[in-house]
Amino acid sequence: MLRASSDALQVVAGDDARTLAADMVRTHALIRCFIVIGEAATKLSPGARALLGDVPWRQVIGLRNMVVHVYWDIDLGILVDTTTSRLPSLVVALKSALATPPHDPPGP
Repeated sequence: MLRASSDALQVVAGDDARTLAADMVRTHALIRCFIVIGEAATKLSPGARALLGDVPWRQVIGLRNMVVHVYWDIDLGILVDTTTSRLPSLVVALKSALATPPHDPPGP
């Protein structure tokens, strides 16, 4: 999820949806990033989700479902906006969670 989020930021690289739409390879790369992010989100345990703070998991997974199942109606503007406005904070949360050592459960 961290790699796909970071990759999405690199794919967009400050461009708008119109500029990105002119580059099929980058467009498909961005869509793939959202598929990976959403799929990874479905695999997170409730405990892992709690470590990541206030992430709208239903929306993350829903966006993945939309690009996979309603691919003919993808709004590139939404993906670009989500990339620039939401993914930076997800990257920070993921890096923080990955840097935190796992907690051992209390003993008997």
